[in-house]
Amino acid sequence: MTDLCYWVKIDGTEQHGTNGNVPGDQNGNIPGDPPGDPRVELIVEEDAETGVKKCHVEITNCGGEEISLQGAEAGVVLAAGIPRVHYFTSSWGKEYAPCEQAADKPFTLTCTAGRSSMGYIPFVEVETAETHIEMALAWSGNWTFRVEDIKENAEKAVTFGFTAAKFCHVIAPGETFSAPAVYIVECAEREQGCLMLRRYYKKHLSTIDERMFTPMPLEFNTWWPYEDRFINEEVYQQNVEQAAALGMRYAMLDAGWFGKTEEGVTWVEKRGDWKNVNTDLFPSGLKALCDKAKACNVLPGIWCEIEAVGRDAELKKLRPELLARRNGEDLGYVCFGSKKTREWAMGICDRILGEYGAKWIKFDFNLDPGFGCDREDHDHQKGDGLYAHYMGYYAFLDELHRKYPDVVIENCSSGGLRGDIEMMSHCQVGFLADPDWTEFHLQLYWGALSFLHQRCLLHFSWSQILGDHNLDVQDSMKEPMAVEKLDYMIRAVMMGVPGFSLRLPEIAEWQRNRIRELGEFYTKYSADFILNGDAYRLTEQPQVHGKGERFPVFEFVSTDARALVFAFRMPGAGVEQKVLLQGLDPERVYTVTSANTGKYVKQNGAFLMKNGVKFENLCEESSEVLIIE
Repeated sequence: MTDLCYWVKIDGTEQHGTNGNVPGDQNGNIPGDPPGDPRVELIVEEDAETGVKKCHVEITNCGGEEISLQGAEAGVVLAAGIPRVHYFTSSWGKEYAPCEQAADKPFTLTCTAGRSSMGYIPFVEVETAETHIEMALAWSGNWTFRVEDIKENAEKAVTFGFTAAKFCHVIAPGETFSAPAVYIVECAEREQGCLMLRRYYKKHLSTIDERMFTPMPLEFNTWWPYEDRFINEEVYQQNVEQAAALGMRYAMLDAGWFGKTEEGVTWVEKRGDWKNVNTDLFPSGLKALCDKAKACNVLPGIWCEIEAVGRDAELKKLRPELLARRNGEDLGYVCFGSKKTREWAMGICDRILGEYGAKWIKFDFNLDPGFGCDREDHDHQKGDGLYAHYMGYYAFLDELHRKYPDVVIENCSSGGLRGDIEMMSHCQVGFLADPDWTEFHLQLYWGALSFLHQRCLLHFSWSQILGDHNLDVQDSMKEPMAVEKLDYMIRAVMMGVPGFSLRLPEIAEWQRNRIRELGEFYTKYSADFILNGDAYRLTEQPQVHGKGERFPVFEFVSTDARALVFAFRMPGAGVEQKVLLQGLDPERVYTVTSANTGKYVKQNGAFLMKNGVKFENLCEESSEVLIIE
């Protein structure tokens, strides 16, 4: 494999080195002199099955005085030539927008919002004439990716890690600091590398209890059709009853359940007052609400933006010592770098999960913490508050999972603005984005499969909404509507963890019947193909507004080499699509059955992988699923 390298900035001086733990000088020369004081080491753990390398930098203060770390990155050394960098930009409602650029000059991507996926997704592919290198950063805060020339030998250093901007961690004599990891895999072509990252995530990082997710669950969520304006105890229960009839296992009560009812005050201003259940809207309380859901054979979920503190929250007066501040200014969240904050947060969750009995908790985070807290009365240093916040938050999530192993923990951050591989190693599922029209969902889903396994990818089918963010379509279920379009919308989210944010009691009976039928199909096949299978992106990325691949196809292969194939004909697509299947047993004879028509053919695996399958006779905004057994 290509040589590995690191970059660090200590006491204002940059150092580089290779995987031989050899540092370079501040001019970027690799290699240089033997390691000294401080000692910088690049720690590499390779998974033999996937070839994925987990790389992180460790800095040990071997001297007698404090040293200051301003940044640390790990990466690869590229031979002479001009690499192409493939990456995704990201902002609210625009996650996983693809970009690429030739790095003929020094090239940098930087996140300074304090949320890893705000600005860019923390995943990059570097392509050269000889190889493809996939790199996923395991960090939820600020970061830098860079391609820099290595002096005198025409090579390039490609590194990923902490941004040095406004970060400083003082390392005392004898102490060692471990920087966030970068997962790196090198393959002959992109899809093989992404497949290896997906396998690695499933094998080493996923926290899903497969017994709980066999079969995988369908989830209802109250948010988009009701928000906090129209939700109450009765509305939730009516939807729970319909969710039960449709085979949905979970029902999420999103924002709107907490704080007092006050004119002109929304959930945003009240965040933090999680002890104050809104008894005007939920007079029986949340324990009774959860108990009634369970009586319908539906497991209740509760949304909570545990980090955030709203403008009018009582918490600001009651527990000011928890608040994150920078230069004396309130940052709008509680600092998890403080032990007191972690204890307070666990108390809140003990109420939601222990007393009320929720079995799914959705943690949202709707603000940019920037460079983080600089208070000196918390359990962190003045210059490393954001780092301490995330390390504390990871520890809190892990402790919560140990304490409540039968609870699903969902990661959300204004949709998908903190969806890095590290955050997703502490949560069972992650929400892809707030907007969810099908074309956008397919863009997101394809992008997230670059480094995450499909088992953790949660998104809603095209929701019914009160705003205008889904192409200004407020009622996605409005009739007249062809069954083909409903299938297209629902099947798209059945390639991961399906969510539904619809007014279930109000949709047409035929729509409920069809959702139930599709849910039964998902329940039958999800464990083998979505939970435990391999995903193959058989086409390029679909994109919104008529761009990218217009007829995307995804294949899922079980551990015993059976397959499901999902094809979507989007607006503007050609009349047919042919794809070559992957991962089958070349000697086995398969029956290939269309879930649409029931028609089938028999072919051996070698034929299907060499000659492929063809999709045709589909109208725009329709889909087809092939069952290959």
